Amino acid sequence: MELLRRAIRGILKPDSGLYKMGADLSDFLSTIRTDGYKTWAALKELEKGNQGDSPRAVSLRDLTHPILIRPGTQDSHTIINNVVRKEYDQMKLSTPPKWMIDAGAYIGDTSAYFLSRFPELCIVALEPNPSAYQMAKLNLEPYGSRAILLQKGLYTSDGIAFFSGDNTGASIGKTGFEIDCTTVLTLLERFSIPRIDILKMDIEGAEEAIFNAEPERWLSRVNMLIIEIHGSDIKPMITRVLTENGFSMRQYRSIWYCQSSQR
Repeated sequence: MELLRRAIRGILKPDSGLYKMGADLSDFLSTIRTDGYKTWAALKELEKGNQGDSPRAVSLRDLTHPILIRPGTQDSHTIINNVVRKEYDQMKLSTPPKWMIDAGAYIGDTSAYFLSRFPELCIVALEPNPSAYQMAKLNLEPYGSRAILLQKGLYTSDGIAFFSGDNTGASIGKTGFEIDCTTVLTLLERFSIPRIDILKMDIEGAEEAIFNAEPERWLSRVNMLIIEIHGSDIKPMITRVLTENGFSMRQYRSIWYCQSSQR
């Protein structure tokens, strides 16, 4: 499916109608191959539903428990990317991971996927957006004590920051409402984490500030960083920092897989 997507992207502009048709076809084929037509139909119905309607539970092959999805939101599209197409699981691990930090957990979909795949894994999931946090709380509750959910954003220091936006594009900025923030080092200490096997970072641009604030203090304790870099202007800086700290980088779609040589 990824080869099909790349071929379409190479021919058409991403914002064109034909490209979107091709992307929808790719999502359709991926979903029916793994979960069947009924699941695809349920996801598309929810995507086109009315915001404010009650969330509905959808069962997926790669999740131990059904996941709740809000109608009329980006939830269904996110589920297809992260659970069906496994956008954050394009890596080879030599041993099963024990600790993961999911920064930008949204509705808990990625955390639910990794908790389902690795029965011994514990995840600290961060989601500052109140509505997404409430959904993540419901979706991760069945996984018990292995899922630690915090209504916080990942940032350069512990404290308060401003947050604005909704759905997957919400981010820390100069305006908005106040949220609590924490750091990688604080999480390592608070939960007595010796090493982070997987650090997923999808924080809508806040990675720039984090990588400008002595990241070497915690990068030495990360085996695999899975990061979405928001903006071509900050990519050279993050690439330099990761290279200097012994990480190799490989891109899959919009995601960068960064492997430490020190593991």
